[in-house]
Amino acid sequence: MKLTFYADKPSEVRTPIMVRLSLSGHRLRFGTGISTETRYWNPEKQEFRSQDPNRNSHTKRKDLIEQFIKSAYNDMTPSGKDKLLSKSDIESLVEKIRNYLSPSHQNTAGEASFDERFEEFIATYTLRTRSGQITSHRPSNGTIVQYRRCLTLLREWAVFKKRTITFEKIDEAFYNSFCEWLGTAKSMRDASIANHVKVLKIFMKWAFRKGYHTTTAWESFWRDKRTGETMALTVDELRRIRDVDLTDKPRLARVRDIFLLQAYTGMRYGDLERLTPDHFDEKAGIIRYTSGKTNTKCIVPITPPLRALLTRYPSRLFEFPSSVKANLYLKELGIAVGLNESITISHYRAEERVDERMQRCELLTTRSATQFREHFGAVRTLRGRHFARNRSCRTRRSPTALHHPQR
Repeated sequence: MKLTFYADKPSEVRTPIMVRLSLSGHRLRFGTGISTETRYWNPEKQEFRSQDPNRNSHTKRKDLIEQFIKSAYNDMTPSGKDKLLSKSDIESLVEKIRNYLSPSHQNTAGEASFDERFEEFIATYTLRTRSGQITSHRPSNGTIVQYRRCLTLLREWAVFKKRTITFEKIDEAFYNSFCEWLGTAKSMRDASIANHVKVLKIFMKWAFRKGYHTTTAWESFWRDKRTGETMALTVDELRRIRDVDLTDKPRLARVRDIFLLQAYTGMRYGDLERLTPDHFDEKAGIIRYTSGKTNTKCIVPITPPLRALLTRYPSRLFEFPSSVKANLYLKELGIAVGLNESITISHYRAEERVDERMQRCELLTTRSATQFREHFGAVRTLRGRHFARNRSCRTRRSPTALHHPQR
């Protein structure tokens, strides 16, 4: 038996990779399910070049196919002599190979469905390092919610299209249909659609490594990483939020303090929720914490305006609403402060730029606080004022310790 992998369309930019089996005077040809740019295929060595961004997964699938064919052949010919194979033997071998390369869409008894595998993924998935090493760290609660939301949308799409989702059906046709449905039926922007595509690719990669499927079409799914414009507060607007009298509105007062805490530290909302008194080093005048998203150790200086804010919380304990409620309360706060100016905000829908006029109070979110920190550094630089650097105090955004004005 002779096994050969080759490019089916070597003269085109992109080509499927085929496998040819020569035995007993027969030449059998099968599709591997692998598609790559022709320049990434080395025909002499029958392998993927190192420049191929998907080389690892492509090589793994190619090796699995080769191992399966050799194993199936050896089971039928213990002596290794092709001439002992009858016509029915060859037909049986062909059927085995085809079933492996293109498994039936119907699950056999006891085999888990796509939905069940996704549920397993949500329940057991652990994060990996950039080099692909497995860790014991579970994703954050917010990320798990995003995974669950993606599965819900996949189920809704399946009902809408009257289709059953299987691993083999996650191909280009599915990708186009699912993205179009999210944009039309769910009125999602391109950035939101990209987030669900990202989750789907993470799941498919996890399932591939588990051996639950052998497809690779999902690797070519494109994610639009362009994000719409958001609003960054000015120094004057932050002062107005700081100084507004909210004595009769304790709920907004608490949200205002959390917003200021976020603006003064540049911390993500999720990191703020995990703050405890142990994170505050009062003697050194700093806050030490580990970023939940990047697992990076960060140090934030307790600047004068931050220290003034913390005097209202001597126990260093804070009450945090959910991020969804916090964003709703912040819009109320924006109205109370008088952020009524209209601005033009752009986002992308169906790959087209859409401009929309909105009031600034409508755009006030927890994200605005961290954006103010970046914006304020630029403002001080443009004004030519002293911009102190402290190499020992590093936040997740910049190695710069920002000193906010008290006025």
